[in-house]
Amino acid sequence: MTAFISHSFENKPEFENVTDALELKGVAYWSPAEIRSGASLREQLRAAVEKCSLCIFIASRKSIDSSWCGAELGAFWGARKPIVVYLAEASLTDDELPQIVQGDVWERRISKIADRAKEIESLPPMSDVSAKRDASVAQLTVEQLEKMIVGAVSLAAATAKDKATSANFDEVGVAVKNAAGKVLAGFKASELSARDILDDWHSQILWVDDRPDNNTYERQAMEAMGLTFTLAVSTDEALQFLSTQKFAAIISDMGRNEGPREGYKLLELLRAQDKSTPFFIYAGSNAPSHRREASLRGAQGSTNIAETLIEMVTRSLPAGA
Repeated sequence: MTAFISHSFENKPEFENVTDALELKGVAYWSPAEIRSGASLREQLRAAVEKCSLCIFIASRKSIDSSWCGAELGAFWGARKPIVVYLAEASLTDDELPQIVQGDVWERRISKIADRAKEIESLPPMSDVSAKRDASVAQLTVEQLEKMIVGAVSLAAATAKDKATSANFDEVGVAVKNAAGKVLAGFKASELSARDILDDWHSQILWVDDRPDNNTYERQAMEAMGLTFTLAVSTDEALQFLSTQKFAAIISDMGRNEGPREGYKLLELLRAQDKSTPFFIYAGSNAPSHRREASLRGAQGSTNIAETLIEMVTRSLPAGA
């Protein structure tokens, strides 16, 4: 048995105390050091859930507000695996805990947490329970996904935006939340049809940008929805990928080291042989004239706004993506 420890990275001392207690009891645990940078966080979380037998949630003010902790708890709840709550801050009440674990047994003593983990280790596998879920809990898992995506998209919007006043950030936050809600509606609808789709390309996106680090948050937001990315830093590299792979959509910047209008050059070369793959320009301008030109050249959209890009891309995905 392996225990997964869901915690805020700001609670490192509490995490180390829990791991020390587990080691004394001979209980193995999954280490965050196993996370690989650049790989899909969603896929790594899925692999960790499959590998681990239970989740230990270190409840603190930081962790109950953490999007990633919410996603981790939702993943273990969805997999019907036990969640053990360690109340790391004495002032926390049951009502303040995430709804998934409200009403569950929680402990303030680390030794009790380790004992409980050892006890679960000795139990036979949990029998399958009814697949029918309470509507409010099912809605909660969607809300947790929304929180995770909103956080990622908000960071992307703030990163891409020039220095602004706090009022402007409030306005951006409202717009991002609305856009994320629309994205999640599409995510829930596509989730059903995806069960019968076996072709990987339905969720594979080619992203062409000579500075891929500039788009990290945008990719993380879409990875949380099940999309995966192939990255190219030049037109030639993109064409090489396109000669051997099929993609659900293509995202490109405009100016690169090769030239100031490389995005259009790639689009022209693509449309000469492929009229159907959705193509999106993600560059520094959102001017109406640039959007019109992109459309006339055969692109499905052009924007410099993260949440707009995400909505356009997910809306364009083939059925079952």
